[in-house]
Amino acid sequence: MARAAVKTGSGYLLKEQDVRSRRDLKDMGFLYFSISAVVIIVAVIFLYLWCRLTVVNLGYEISALNEARAVETERNKRLRVELMRLKSPERIERIAVEELGLVYASGDRIVRIK
Repeated sequence: MARAAVKTGSGYLLKEQDVRSRRDLKDMGFLYFSISAVVIIVAVIFLYLWCRLTVVNLGYEISALNEARAVETERNKRLRVELMRLKSPERIERIAVEELGLVYASGDRIVRIK
């Protein structure tokens, strides 16, 4: 397409200009597309934030449970030591002799059953 410049009083004017037609303002397709794109982007951001917060909260819960497990493991060790002390034969014999007044049986008090 040929273009020719024509001199006018205030400047040059191009003949047969290629002018883009303006978008019809009544066409709401672009607006709906833009709003949809923004809504989708915001939804993706909220989904990411929700996932990230969930991961952080689960990390805190795991940390708290690990601390509780360590406390309970230590308590379990102390209880096992106490159980072994309470079950010791020396302690049981001392309680039987001192508190209950028991004595070892003599040979004439033992009855053998066949």
